[in-house]
This record gives sequence, structure tokens and C-alpha cells, in this order.
Amino acid sequence: MASLRRLSKKTLTTILVVEILALLILWATFSPTLHQRLGNVFFGGVPALYNLQLAHFFFKKSANPLVEEAVPFAHYQLSRTYFIQGKLDEALKEAHRELARYPTHTRAHYILGLTYGYMNQEEKAIDSFGKFIEAHPETWAARNDKAWLEFRIGRTEDAIATIAPVTHLKTNPWVQNTYGALLMNLGFYEDAYEAFQYAKNNADQLTEEAWGVAYPGNDPRIYETGLNAMRLSIENNLAILRTKQK
Repeated sequence: MASLRRLSKKTLTTILVVEILALLILWATFSPTLHQRLGNVFFGGVPALYNLQLAHFFFKKSANPLVEEAVPFAHYQLSRTYFIQGKLDEALKEAHRELARYPTHTRAHYILGLTYGYMNQEEKAIDSFGKFIEAHPETWAARNDKAWLEFRIGRTEDAIATIAPVTHLKTNPWVQNTYGALLMNLGFYEDAYEAFQYAKNNADQLTEEAWGVAYPGNDPRIYETGLNAMRLSIENNLAILRTKQK
């Protein structure tokens, strides 16, 4: 009888373990929260594991769950993966879905601004960046992007007004390069030169990892290329300025 009882306990324990594992597998299959966490891991959460395809796969599951509702920022994250893949129409749809469900998730306005900008729909991009800036007035990145778009369509004075609140950031090469370009276009060559020098000095000291912080969600393997492109942009602007100062 004692042996049978021991066997029965072992059997019950085995059954319990199997049931727990089954429940965990079921939860993993249907949990949008888990899918989003996994997506975040592959979308820069662990740089060594960066994999855009896997991130997109898990974000798509978190945004379109079988049972529960989409978790906060699921559509936003999915939008970002579509944007990086160049699927701009899909990126717009997902960002708008995020805002439709969570109007206070203002980060979606930023991805809308980027996407419209790449689609050469400058006015819509400027409007989206403006909404993001209203919610995050201290932002330098959205101000920099909005100012560049305004400059691109000939609204240089508006661009100066947009970027003015962050031009005190002398160690920020993105801001100083854009600010220098605006000043140069307006004929303020000495001030432009000063801004470009701030940009150059700080870009020369910038590490690839520090450059990548400004581009969350991008593959770490492109950081070197991106940093070199920024340095080249600053050098080109300085070269153009020299021709104007002659």
C-alpha cells in the first residue's frame, strides 16, 4: 500500500507539472504582453540579439492578439518596424491605430512625422512633429526634424523659430549642424561657422554607440555608417560655407 501511495504521488506530481507547462505554453501562445516583451528584446533591448524580422513578428502578434486586446504601444512598435522596412503606408496605419486607441500616446506623432517626411508629404510631417513638440517641448530631435522639413520647403524663418529653444545644446552635433545650415542660408556666416564648429568638434568625439542612442530601433551594425555620414554632412556644410565667405 505504501508503495502504491508513493507511486500515486509521483504520478500526481508529473500530471501537475505537465498541466503547468501546458498552461505556460498556452499563455505564451496567446499573451500579447509576452509577445511585446519579446519584440522589444529583438528591437534593440539586447543589442547583440537585434533582429528586425523577429521583432516585427512579435509586435504583430502583440498588436493583433487572438484573445486579449492589443497592449499599449503595440501598434506603435509595429509601426516603427514597418518604417524601418520601408513599408511606409503600413507604418502610417499602425501609428494611427495606436492614437485611435490611446490618444495620449504622443510618441506615435513622432513616427508619423518621420514617415510623412520620407513620403515627401512635408506639411503633414511638420504638423505631426508639431503635435509631438506640444506634448514634449523639451525635445531636440523632433525640433531638429521639423526645422529641417520647414527649411526644405523654404520656410527658413519658421525653421529658426522651431529650433531656437534647443540651440543652447552646444554639444549636440545634430542640432548644431541644422542650425548652422539655417544660419548660412540666411547669410549669417560667422554664426553659421560657429555652429558648424560645435557640430564638427562633437561629432568627431562621438562614439558609434552614442550615435545609435539617437536612432532607437535601428540595427547596431549601421551605427558606423550613420556616424560617418553625419560627419561628412558637417564637412560638406563647412566646405559650402567657405565658398560663400570668399
